[in-house]
Amino acid sequence: MSHPLPRPATTADLMDVIELLTQVWPEENNEGRWHEYLQEQEESGNGARRGVWVLDDDGRVLAVATVERRRPKTIEGRTWPVYLAYLTTDRDHRREGHAARLEHHVMRELEQQGYSGAYLRVNREERGWKEALEFWERQGWEQTVGSPPILMIKQTATSPPLGPS
Repeated sequence: MSHPLPRPATTADLMDVIELLTQVWPEENNEGRWHEYLQEQEESGNGARRGVWVLDDDGRVLAVATVERRRPKTIEGRTWPVYLAYLTTDRDHRREGHAARLEHHVMRELEQQGYSGAYLRVNREERGWKEALEFWERQGWEQTVGSPPILMIKQTATSPPLGPS
């Protein structure tokens, strides 16, 4: 049995990233934009506006996660500095724990970069939103007050207790 490893995505992963994203979000088929994001990450590292990670199984990309580091949002009186924009696993490898593994890695990375937490949206209009909500709750994400979309938050492991920041 293989043990896929999380790593930052590179421009060499461009087509794999697009293919995984478009399995769920067909509108993300913008090669130029994603190439720009990956190139910025290669050049700027953690200073890039968007962070992209993949779960690599010996050269085969099984999952992708992206965050936007410069999109803070105030939710319930606290500012959440990072938006988790996408997390998906290749349809042929779902239910194998890859998404949970990559989410855990991304949150650890954000913590090491000095971020106190992240937020995400679950859209009720998207197919599979109930399953997505259950997945995020299993990973320790909490629903916030308000609707649609459903906003969820999660602190990094060493961030201070919830409260106004």
